[in-house]
Amino acid sequence: MKCPTCNGDCILPAQKVLDDILSMYMACGLCPRDPMLVKNAPIPGKIDKNFGLCINCKKRHLDIVIWNVLSILKEKGFLQDAALREVGTPLISFGYQIPYPPRLNEKNLVLIMDSVTKDIAIEIVEKVPEVKGVIKRKGLQSQSIGILDTNSSPHTYELLSGCDMRCDVISSLFGELCIYKNQSLIHIEFNNTKITKMEELYLKGELENAIVVDGFCGPGTLGLLCVIAGAKKVILNDAWLPALKNTILNIKVNSSILGIKINFENADYDKLIADEPVLLARAQGKSEVFVYHGDIRKLDTAAKGSDICLIDTFPSVNPARFMAACKDIAGKIIII
Repeated sequence: MKCPTCNGDCILPAQKVLDDILSMYMACGLCPRDPMLVKNAPIPGKIDKNFGLCINCKKRHLDIVIWNVLSILKEKGFLQDAALREVGTPLISFGYQIPYPPRLNEKNLVLIMDSVTKDIAIEIVEKVPEVKGVIKRKGLQSQSIGILDTNSSPHTYELLSGCDMRCDVISSLFGELCIYKNQSLIHIEFNNTKITKMEELYLKGELENAIVVDGFCGPGTLGLLCVIAGAKKVILNDAWLPALKNTILNIKVNSSILGIKINFENADYDKLIADEPVLLARAQGKSEVFVYHGDIRKLDTAAKGSDICLIDTFPSVNPARFMAACKDIAGKIIII
């Protein structure tokens, strides 16, 4: 499957990712030792792409890669006395909770940076093999990427160079998924409490054979977990089109795990923010899955009579604003 951002081969089938993830970032027997760099103190000297490279597996320690990026920034007059942690936010291309510092291969890292220009970002991607893409942060780090509701203006980061497509491996008691996302357009999230809530519903038997609405689905994480938990029908909805494009991609990538295939897709649809819900895709198999682009407060025609409605808004949005609409949709409302 070609990446819609870079047209490259950075999107792997979910089963391939899950088979390889435990060893993907592991050091081999010939890897240099952990450099033990202090991340909150200035790092003297400059290095290039060969420094710290393992002669066997061709991987480098994450801290060495960030030091390489810092060296380029220093050459351009940025962050002269900076520590590693000031370079930016490093996101490994296949995110997984690993108990050791990752060793990176080519195109294994997406960097979100503050002190960077487009020219420097291009140079970083060209000269640091492990870096897949460079994103420039806009606004505060705490500000969510996307839209708060259909009346708000989008807040996005800027992809300066390379590709921003990356994947998070989502693990639960009832299965695993690979969730791809364009990280300049989709909220960065590491929140296991949401998965815990889904596991609680699963253990109570509330998801099996249920009709579930994921009203603020983002790239589809919670709704697709409901599919592997046994829901007979899942309605995925969001008002932000980039999130839904990732959702549709994630249905395709996880098709064998979900036991469903897309049989309808409105691929030419391009309205960025929706009001009245529009059906973008439908998949069928073990479950039925519908992907809508619209305001959840107008989703009642498509979703009325559902068993559960999941409300997963951004931290700065009060979910109570949507409770009345959700009561018209489903018998039970779960705030995630």
